[in-house]
Amino acid sequence: MNISFFENTYRLINKYNQKGKEPRTYGTDDLLYVAEVHMLEVIGSYEQITTTQLAQVLGITKGAVSQTTNKLMNKTMIHKNPSLERGNEVYISLSEKGKTVFDYHRKIHSDMLEQINAEIAKLPPESVEVVNKIIAIVDSSIDQL
Repeated sequence: MNISFFENTYRLINKYNQKGKEPRTYGTDDLLYVAEVHMLEVIGSYEQITTTQLAQVLGITKGAVSQTTNKLMNKTMIHKNPSLERGNEVYISLSEKGKTVFDYHRKIHSDMLEQINAEIAKLPPESVEVVNKIIAIVDSSIDQL
């Protein structure tokens, strides 16, 4: 059976969406959803970040950020600290447990990117350009769904 590029891409998107619904561990005993781990990834990439900034970076609402950060607080993955300069602002940072998840997740991504980059290095530059154009088309098409 010859599976087309489109079918492979569609299968990949579906697989990713399904994985997002299944919690798993990331270096701790806590079960975490992909959305929680990705929020920890963003928080860990900044020294301190606010709810508004998290919403902007992740492209989600402040309400969604609030719900997820509350779950992460209950799992002792993050700290919320009031700003000393601005009384109404709260800074979010990783706890030690959150840092463990952050490092574990970073390693997964690092290993994957290493494999991808090794394959990309085998391609002529014009082929890489075509692949990037295809990804852009898929990205644009998803926006239209």
